[in-house]
Amino acid sequence: MIKKILLLATVAFSLLISGCEQPLPPTDNPPKVDNPTDKPEKPPEEKPAEKPPVKPAEKPDNEPPKTIPADTQAQKISVKVYYPDDAGINLVAVKRTVEVKNESEKYLAAVNLLMDNPNEKDLTVIFPKNAKIKSVKVSNGTAFVDFDKNITKSFAGGSTGEEFLVNSVVKTLTEFSEVKQVRFLVEGAEIETLSGHMDLSEPIKKTDL
Repeated sequence: MIKKILLLATVAFSLLISGCEQPLPPTDNPPKVDNPTDKPEKPPEEKPAEKPPVKPAEKPDNEPPKTIPADTQAQKISVKVYYPDDAGINLVAVKRTVEVKNESEKYLAAVNLLMDNPNEKDLTVIFPKNAKIKSVKVSNGTAFVDFDKNITKSFAGGSTGEEFLVNSVVKTLTEFSEVKQVRFLVEGAEIETLSGHMDLSEPIKKTDL
């Protein structure tokens, strides 16, 4: 009797337990199991934002012009030149303004003035019209004045004319403090005289006049 009771109790307990354990309903989307071998997807690279183009600064309309280098910029200077008077008695000092680009040009500019007709009515020029001056160079206080051959070939001034020509050049150039004496050349060569009346074999000083 006791064995039947125990058997029934065991069957009843087994039925009770089996009734409680009900299977879960199947799901359409089973949970995804991460695969350790799968690499994580890289996020899309973001391109840097493009900077707007920078426009060059516009130059103002009133921009100052570029300066000219000092060695090529012309400057005006005042010089004193000596012309003979119409009477052929004296040399008269006249102030002129010349434009030069460098210091060495002032000597040539001054002598060139002597070869042009003066504006003053009572003054004259003594140089031959076709004569030309080639250069004037100053070295150690001596100004070397080089004329072309027409200065001697076409000169017809006589002794007084030769004296005025030489003296006008010497007085004009010695107005520059650095010039102490003047040497006359023709086509680059030293000469003894222009027309046979004055000795030009040596440099002429202002005190010699």
